Amino acid sequence: MRMVPTPMCAAMAMVFGLVGAAFPRRVLDTAGRFLLAGYENPEDLEPSDWYVAATRAQFGLSALAGGLVLALEYGRGDGNDGSEADADAE
Repeated sequence: MRMVPTPMCAAMAMVFGLVGAAFPRRVLDTAGRFLLAGYENPEDLEPSDWYVAATRAQFGLSALAGGLVLALEYGRGDGNDGSEADADAE
């Protein structure tokens, strides 16, 4: 079985985090449709303001974590910045 590369997972976390942070009510509405499908009146339920803010914060932190992983992954590089080649040449 092939593993999904870390940068792809981090990029997906960043994209989904940004979308969730930008549109928390739409995310909660979509999740409510799936989670409350068996109830009689799920459309009558409204999330509290604190819950919407917590959802936005959670998705914002997910986007931040994805961006941090991408920065660490691409900032690290392969360690060959040319200084080793210069040291070997001397």
